[in-house]
Amino acid sequence: MDPALARLVVEPGCGAAGSASVCVPDRAAYLQLVNQLGFALAPSAPHEARTSGLSGFQVSLAGAFTAIDQQADYWRQGTRGRASADPQLGASENASPDGWLQLYALELRKGFGFGIEAAGSLGIMPNTSLVAWGAELRVALLEGMRHGAWRYLPDTSLGLALRRATGLPELAIGAATLDARFSEPFAGPSGFIVTPWLGYQLLRIDADSAWLDLTPGRDALAECGYAGANVPGAPGGSDASGAPDGTPVCVAGSSADFANAGSFGEAEIYRHRVLVGLSYRKELLRLGAELITDLLPPDAAQSDSAVAGSLSCEGAEGECRPSPRQVTLVLQIGAAF
Repeated sequence: MDPALARLVVEPGCGAAGSASVCVPDRAAYLQLVNQLGFALAPSAPHEARTSGLSGFQVSLAGAFTAIDQQADYWRQGTRGRASADPQLGASENASPDGWLQLYALELRKGFGFGIEAAGSLGIMPNTSLVAWGAELRVALLEGMRHGAWRYLPDTSLGLALRRATGLPELAIGAATLDARFSEPFAGPSGFIVTPWLGYQLLRIDADSAWLDLTPGRDALAECGYAGANVPGAPGGSDASGAPDGTPVCVAGSSADFANAGSFGEAEIYRHRVLVGLSYRKELLRLGAELITDLLPPDAAQSDSAVAGSLSCEGAEGECRPSPRQVTLVLQIGAAF
């Protein structure tokens, strides 16, 4: 499931030997892919509004399971599949993309008093080369109010979090969030505490692709009989026509495949998400669960009309599936000290 962005081209088959057409990156498909991948990568730690306190410390393991549109062409064409007995199939598409992206992370969380809490995490995404690291800073505006009129107000916090991915050679991607949470603890007679919460999260996904060879199955140097670059003093440079400009010098064949390269560029995508969760704590044991989904359709959350058009398939020709709302389920187990 690692990105294989070179397959996302406007005209499939453009890279065939002898083809006169130049491969052009399909930016709309690229935006849809990073939109869904970024949703799965986004910070999603299940916690209530109340912090762990001045002496508090938590360590936990969490698994986040995010649904994706596995039937969409950008997942089949834009990711690597499992090894196949047919090498040509493995090189052309991912025949069966996963329906869920999984992200497992180890998290450490520490309170610093005055309603301030910080956290750090490190995680992996199975079936990919992705390794993710993250950080979070949270401030509780109201917590533990149990006297007077304040006791009717829920615990309230604001948080900033980010998560970055490494290990993907073709793609740099990260996510940053701003969230607000409201929670209310309920103590049981045997000493356990159950805390439900509700929250809103603004998600910003940023991505940037590397410069890619859009025809990795062809060797442009061999096809043109490459003799060097058209620069003064370089082998073959003196035989090139025109002023030295650094272009490839070919002594046989065609230089057309040199044009089949490019980048999908930078992407900035926004999502509005709602968070619903529940935690259970008894002594050191802490369990948490959280459900995250879109408050608005992905295209409606964009400030850039071009990005919104790509996510909604506006003006698209042929088969195009608008980006749907996504759902993430997060489960956590840990110890609170």
